[in-house]
Amino acid sequence: MQPIEKFDAERKHLETLYQERINFYIVFASVFVVGLTDMKPGLMRVAAVWTITLVSTAIMLSVIRTFRLVRKALADIKADEHHPYTQYQSKIKFPCDANISLVSVPVILTVFFWCVALYYSCPFLRSIASHLTPPK
Repeated sequence: MQPIEKFDAERKHLETLYQERINFYIVFASVFVVGLTDMKPGLMRVAAVWTITLVSTAIMLSVIRTFRLVRKALADIKADEHHPYTQYQSKIKFPCDANISLVSVPVILTVFFWCVALYYSCPFLRSIASHLTPPK
């Protein structure tokens, strides 16, 4: 197997792993959010929010690491100007690389989960939020 074929095989493996992690994250977050909507306010909801926040953070870090590995493998492939991927990639300017778009999903949701966890855990933040909402 030639060096570029080795890079290609590894890229395929990494992109599959990346896709699986993104899919798992989306299912995980969706199921947890649906479960939270059925929970009554209280200690269990706060514990559930912190659980989803911490697990979301761990999965996000895993997704980011895999994203970085995919980018490195693609950089090695792009170094070969005759590789089909390099030729196709150079002809498409918009939208940007789908890997970049996908990595933002767990980042955005993890930031959201952190905000929700802090909101539920901190009475001071809840009092500020209540002053920001318009009266009924």
